[in-house]
Amino acid sequence: MSEDLRIEKKVESPSSQMVIGLDGWVNAGKVSTFSVKYLINKLEAQKFGEILQGRFHDYVIQRPFVSIKEGLMRSYIPPQNALYYWKGKENSDLILLLGVEPHLDWPRYVDIMLKVAKKMNVNRIYTIGGYLADIPIEDEPLINLTTNNEKLIDELKKVGLVLTNYAGPTCIYSEILWRCKTEKIDAVSLWSAVPIHIKGIYPKAAYHMLKMVTLLTGIEVDLTDLKRKAEAFKGEFERRTSSRLEMRRLLENLKEKQKEKRPTYIL
Repeated sequence: MSEDLRIEKKVESPSSQMVIGLDGWVNAGKVSTFSVKYLINKLEAQKFGEILQGRFHDYVIQRPFVSIKEGLMRSYIPPQNALYYWKGKENSDLILLLGVEPHLDWPRYVDIMLKVAKKMNVNRIYTIGGYLADIPIEDEPLINLTTNNEKLIDELKKVGLVLTNYAGPTCIYSEILWRCKTEKIDAVSLWSAVPIHIKGIYPKAAYHMLKMVTLLTGIEVDLTDLKRKAEAFKGEFERRTSSRLEMRRLLENLKEKQKEKRPTYIL
């Protein structure tokens, strides 16, 4: 299909939806990549291709990962953008893109993604993101929405999503939504708030995000194990911070601030 796209396995779908999770600025709490990896593993989705990284990634900004043991180079892994396919029931197929937000040539990257979407008859695209916010860990993470189709607003509000209000620097998800508007493909960007003091994976945000994604896409995925991880995380976090006075003060301040305002959305 393109010199920037490698198709390893031919797959076809009469109707599908696409879910995108990228690493980078969009991935606070690893909500974006963890959520898509979770779906891939749970659904046993099959890799069928990848968007080649050559022209899209600056290796100075994000370096490849190398593994060396006792002087022998075992592996070399550059940034990857892999495409997966899951065959659902009654035309509810799923295309999953798991990768890294490109540093260069966003328009070309979106061109390739849209070629795949059209080939697979994608009728709606969901992008997943996480943003840092001044919220306490006790709060249920807000899931914000942005869409390119005004007719979807009422539908999305009914399931508890919060409408986004934001003006400022953006990520490739905005490029995707804008281009999809031109191509007449519905697109929805879902973002979860992540407490500013969280480092690494935040399972609570991933759990609530995946509850929303499965609801919107209509796919059935058992999230019980992730719910348990989210519940256990709170206890582990409290034990780690109980003896750290500065962290306890920060957490108390966040609770007080949260009584007065809601976190803002960073697209």
